[in-house]
Amino acid sequence: MSRIRIAVLNWRDCAHPRAGGAELYCERVAAELVEQGVAVTYLTARVPGRPSTEEHDGFRLVRRGGTLTVYGAALIWLWRHRGDIDGVIDSQNGIPFFSPLVLGRKVPVVLLIHHVHQRQFRQYFPWPVSGVGRWLERRGTALVYRRRPIVTVSPSSRHAIRRELGLKGPVFITPCGTDLPAGAAVARAPSPRIVLVTRLVPHKRVELVLDAVAEARQSVPGLELHLVGDGPSRAAVTREIERRGLADCAVVHGRLDEAQKWSLLRTAWLTVSASAGEGWGLSLVEAGALGVPVVALRVPGVQDAVRDGRTGLLVDDEAHLAQAIADLAERLRDEAEAERWRARARAWAAGFHWWRTAQQIRRVLEADARHVPAARDRRTAGDVSTVLELTGAVPDLPRLRGLTRRTDSWSREGDTVVGLLHGADEIDALTVVRRLGLSSRPDIRIRLRLARPYDLLRYA
Repeated sequence: MSRIRIAVLNWRDCAHPRAGGAELYCERVAAELVEQGVAVTYLTARVPGRPSTEEHDGFRLVRRGGTLTVYGAALIWLWRHRGDIDGVIDSQNGIPFFSPLVLGRKVPVVLLIHHVHQRQFRQYFPWPVSGVGRWLERRGTALVYRRRPIVTVSPSSRHAIRRELGLKGPVFITPCGTDLPAGAAVARAPSPRIVLVTRLVPHKRVELVLDAVAEARQSVPGLELHLVGDGPSRAAVTREIERRGLADCAVVHGRLDEAQKWSLLRTAWLTVSASAGEGWGLSLVEAGALGVPVVALRVPGVQDAVRDGRTGLLVDDEAHLAQAIADLAERLRDEAEAERWRARARAWAAGFHWWRTAQQIRRVLEADARHVPAARDRRTAGDVSTVLELTGAVPDLPRLRGLTRRTDSWSREGDTVVGLLHGADEIDALTVVRRLGLSSRPDIRIRLRLARPYDLLRYA
């Protein structure tokens, strides 16, 4: 039997000097799909000094075109190889690749959207370029993809996709996995230390972090700030550090390799985010994997990645950022309290796996290949999902998966099996229970509830 062949389209790969979380997501999904027996081709733009084609983590990297011409180059490649492709993951980093134009309806396509860029087009580009970008992201995408399935990384992003883009296709939440770094344990710094891993770009608003640190250090003796990352705002950030008189406590490390990054993060007391909004908050959850709690603004994406009061503190106003830093730093001085924060952060991060992210995207592609859901399982609740908990003599997971939609997720927690039924309200879920033959089973306890954001992330 031939292998399934999937093309991943993304404007950059991790070798690009301006690569970020979107590139990591695509490469990790590609590598996990390979582990699951899929043949993957990753189409992206050329990178100076890197070959046009190479093997990477088991998948084939094909580089064509530049920052803008990569879109046309990828469509040409897809057209030439359309008979050799069984599915496409089409990444929209502001503008998608519009792959359905050359593939038609016969090839399943999943549109991957990390977050909506409508505001960023206005921030980064003058009119009329910003207007064209906004039209392509919203109206152009709706015209080409119609009801194609969409994958996004958080409930916040799904809300923005509906509210700001008005896209009609089903939206599935597939959060980022978390790489648990290897290496020896490193003691945290003797004095309060913030380590922030971020791209240095305007919408990350690092200047707000600098303001908060300048204020917080008045009540937090020895407070340090370490910035890890690079980007077009690096020179401006360095100037702002000097202007605020923070040169004695703030360090810009630039881009570090993975070992150096993890080593520095292990010494942190906490990390901070003042971003205007994210699709997720990958660096914050990665810090959590090392037991580093977060202080952040309550903005889309970040509010999903951070559990307020458990893995970090969320504030509603940037004016309160400094006080939250001081408050959390004071709590963390007590070693027993610090260990409680570390344990909760590690437990939250440990629930996210790249293999599960890739598996769910693959299931969405497989479901799209069938085009129309089975008539016996019609659901009309849109973005509503239901959690179905079964305790007792529950059928095994393969049987449950075989009798429900490909996109439903099933997992076991102790003696309870948990199903996340996408696009199903409680009435739809009861129909599923009856079809599974469970409604008349006295040896099975059944609980239903509408899914909350936490459920959508944990059971995806």
